[in-house]
Amino acid sequence: MRHGGTIARVPPPDRIRVTYLFSRSCPSHEEGLALLRDAASAAGVALDVAEVEVTTDAEARERAFTGSPTYLLDGRDPFPQEGPGHAPVHDACRAYARPGGRIGPLPHLDDLVAAVRDAVAGKAPA
Repeated sequence: MRHGGTIARVPPPDRIRVTYLFSRSCPSHEEGLALLRDAASAAGVALDVAEVEVTTDAEARERAFTGSPTYLLDGRDPFPQEGPGHAPVHDACRAYARPGGRIGPLPHLDDLVAAVRDAVAGKAPA
């Protein structure tokens, strides 16, 4: 049976490729992945996530691993480290700037939502 109305087509959601680098030695790796999924949902973006556990110092050097967790959105780190870096090692935990000048093991949800939106728009990290 055919109806006389038009079919509204919903555009597919924007999609980005994410490499999620982590080390099990840092306790925030599971929470960091959940945060990524929450940020993508809030941004209305679909994710293609590759979870990559960094297990050796050689892997850390090869990937320029700056600590766990590290989010690479379409190959770019939206939270580049400023100042002198540390030698990449597999058991490094990462520190993120948080609102109010605080430091934490994960980025703030709003910052990750903005980074996901910027990645979809093709903007480089600020």
